[in-house]
Parts: sequence; C-alpha cells; structure tokens
Amino acid sequence: MKRFIGGVALTLALSATAFAQQTPAPEQPQTHPENPVRHRRMGRAHGPRMARHLRARRGLRRLELSDAQRQQFRSLRDSHRQRTQAQRAELRQLLRTRRQGGTLNAEQEARARQLQQELRQTGQSVHGEMLGVLTPEQRTRLEQQ
Repeated sequence: MKRFIGGVALTLALSATAFAQQTPAPEQPQTHPENPVRHRRMGRAHGPRMARHLRARRGLRRLELSDAQRQQFRSLRDSHRQRTQAQRAELRQLLRTRRQGGTLNAEQEARARQLQQELRQTGQSVHGEMLGVLTPEQRTRLEQQ
C-alpha cells in the first residue's frame, strides 16, 4: 500500500512539474492605443490610398526627373505640408472623436467638411504647381500613363 501511495505521489509530482514547464500561450498581436483593431501584416493590401500613392511614385520614376525638378517637387511638398499642418491636425482630431464613438454637433460637422474642402483645394493647387515644373514632354508622358 505504501508503494502504491508513493507511486501516486511521484506521478502527481512529475505531472505538476511538467505542467509548470509548459510554454505560455502566444500573446495576441499588439494593438495601437488609439485603434483597438489588430495591425495588418506587412505584404497585405493597404487600401486604395496606398495603391494611389504607389502608382504616383512609379509614374514619377518613369518621367526621368532632373535633380532640380526633384528638389522643386520636394520643396513644394514640404511647404504644402507645413502650410496645412494645423488644418490636418484639427481635422484629424474631429475625425478621431467621431471614430471613437463620439458624436459631432452640427458646427463640428460643418467645420470638418470645410477643412476637407480646403485641404482638397490646396492639394489641387500644389498639383498644378507640380505640373508646372514638368517639361511639355514629361507632361504628355504623364498623361499617357
């Protein structure tokens, strides 16, 4: 009987040790504090905005821009980013409030629409300025793409 109880005790001790040494379950993917949705893995589609951005970069690469043109594009893009920084931050805050389940009053909704329209107009003006940097040959090549 003592051997039986000793065997059971030994079996329980070994099982407890084996159970304690098991690897913990893998952690869930981390989430961003502002967005509880899981991050996408690299290599997956990023949506229409990213696709549009990548097409634009490929198109510019095919135009064979000079160093001066690249510098002008960079300065136009940087100045546009600085000019619209406050507007983009305000719009981002309004949209974040709405996305997190909050509601916007009529004044805030109107302000968000106004900011979107202003940003769209300044983007179009910068686009026109960038087209002005291109040579006529580069413009026709861009239109053909």
